[in-house]
Amino acid sequence: MKKIFKWILLILVVGFVVAQFFQVARTNPPFAAAQTIDNIVNVPADVHATLTRACGACHSNQTDWPWYSHVAPTSWFVVDHVNDGRRHMNFSTWVRPGHEPQDSIDRLKAMCREVQSGGMPLTSFEIMHWHSWLSADDVKQICDWSTAEQKRLGTM
Repeated sequence: MKKIFKWILLILVVGFVVAQFFQVARTNPPFAAAQTIDNIVNVPADVHATLTRACGACHSNQTDWPWYSHVAPTSWFVVDHVNDGRRHMNFSTWVRPGHEPQDSIDRLKAMCREVQSGGMPLTSFEIMHWHSWLSADDVKQICDWSTAEQKRLGTM
């Protein structure tokens, strides 16, 4: 039994070491300041702070890559989550020219829906980033702002 355990442990260690040679790209692509959420919609300072704290790591091109994002296989999941988050909503590239204001309205609706349902932030992110947890007040703040901005943009 001890011999089997030692072999299993050796295989796991070797596998872990080999996995380090298969790193994924951690990027923070450049972006134009004119395309950011801050330049398209009115984001009050308190809402901006909440969005940065709870959402910015995965939904912007300004990700602060934590130490564990450099260690495979965890890095594979982290990079995939960030890339997926950026695809769905990216505060750094908020606009698609020719699709405003409807893009902003749709994104604001989705943002409120996701935080109300508890779908965002991801539980796996919250475990490692306890500061990203959204309180009921945070959710209300985001949704109240989102609703007000949707109305403002809808009358433009």
